[in-house]
Amino acid sequence: MTIREAWATALHARPAEAGDKHSARRVECLLVEAERAHSQGAADRDPAWIALHETVELNAEAGRCWSLLGEHHRAAECAEAAVNAFQERLPRSAQFNLVHAADAYLGMGELEQALDSARAAVPMAKALSSARSVEFVQAFADRLEPYGTTVAVREFRDHLRSELAA
Repeated sequence: MTIREAWATALHARPAEAGDKHSARRVECLLVEAERAHSQGAADRDPAWIALHETVELNAEAGRCWSLLGEHHRAAECAEAAVNAFQERLPRSAQFNLVHAADAYLGMGELEQALDSARAAVPMAKALSSARSVEFVQAFADRLEPYGTTVAVREFRDHLRSELAA
């Protein structure tokens, strides 16, 4: 599936960090191709599970790619849309996308908005019986290290510790 190829390419090359414009263009082309292929529906040669891959899942995965491209605004839009779509029926996916949104806001330098998104993910992580959900929000807290001396980050980390310990 092209969206997976886009994500793998973006993850491997990390174009925003490396300044690799060639890889960034390749990822963007793969994203466009994935959107086009998805809009055409599953083909006979596709595995049966591909038909279950919803547009919201495609957009959520595209958001991860946009983040790796340094396109944090687009990444936040994708993550927020996924949170809204997943909220009721797939709480773990909603929680992951809240953290993706928090990362995107952090990438834009919007610390308060990043903390608000991450704070919303904490009770979800606590309610889910998923160690990965907890690890995901804790990893975000680790990425806050450059802002570790701010009151807002210290309060968020304290909140995270107290909520997850309870």
